[in-house]
Amino acid sequence: MVYIYALCDVFYNSFYIEGLKNIYGKVEFNTNRFPKFVQGTFAILIVNKTQNFKIIIDPKDENNCNEIALEWCDVYGKVNFDKNNLPKNFANKIKPIGPSFGIKIWGLLPTTSNAISNFLISRKNISNKREFFANYWRQYKRLPIKSYSKSLSDDKYVYFIGSLWSNEKKTNTFRAAFITNCLNNKNIDFEGGFAPRNDRKNFGFEGLILDKVISLQKYILNIKKSSFVFNTPAVLDCHGWKLGEFMALGKAIISTQHTNDLPSNLVDDQHVLYADNAAEIKSKIDELIKNKNLRHNLENNARQYYDEHLAPEVVIKKLLLIENFRK
Repeated sequence: MVYIYALCDVFYNSFYIEGLKNIYGKVEFNTNRFPKFVQGTFAILIVNKTQNFKIIIDPKDENNCNEIALEWCDVYGKVNFDKNNLPKNFANKIKPIGPSFGIKIWGLLPTTSNAISNFLISRKNISNKREFFANYWRQYKRLPIKSYSKSLSDDKYVYFIGSLWSNEKKTNTFRAAFITNCLNNKNIDFEGGFAPRNDRKNFGFEGLILDKVISLQKYILNIKKSSFVFNTPAVLDCHGWKLGEFMALGKAIISTQHTNDLPSNLVDDQHVLYADNAAEIKSKIDELIKNKNLRHNLENNARQYYDEHLAPEVVIKKLLLIENFRK
């Protein structure tokens, strides 16, 4: 039987709930079998006839660990894994699992029933009720995993939308360089820019900001159509959802360097094209526009990497380690 801590963040961890469902078919939310973890902890207890196996999956932007959860578990899957910033005494427990992204795992009725039932069994320990219920709704508004499939792209069309962060100047600058170079390239039909902020601040990028919010459905359709895409680590140099989405969609990716580790290294010119500055971003854009074979190789290798290292059930199976816990 598979038990999930009922105070988990179902929005950020929907990807892994999908993986558990794919492997085991059924999961049960529970609090009695777990310590009193803080709200949002994604703890998994797998029980078979002879023993229990305890898993923590940590998708937070920060590269530190929840030490109470770390002590409890047998293995700790970490999205933003920096081996230089991890507790040495638990280093053998912590595994890099790479980027994920939020997906829709339930329709409206099961979303509502799970939200209510999990609230009732864990209400005494919920520190933020609004956030608890909001995460169920956010999960419902995402797209199912089947929407993230590889499809044909348009040779001339490039699409990009990214957030404009108040404290991430480097991220903003890299994104602006990509947008500007695409706009200035006569061989590219570019669409996109920075997403408008709620506070309307533009941080000097006013000419690159869109005037309206784009729906997730339209965003994914346009990304599928895009000849290539751009990735850069986001808040706190984390693996953003974009990287996971791009790999799942099988896109040719231009990316700046990653700070955090991955389950397997991405190879330059094989899985992605790395660029370290604005000039290199321009050079990689020019290269991909001219070289269709390179684009196709990057697309195929990106999706293959996702299938081998990032897909929901693959992440879970790698964390299980022991064959007996597969069923």
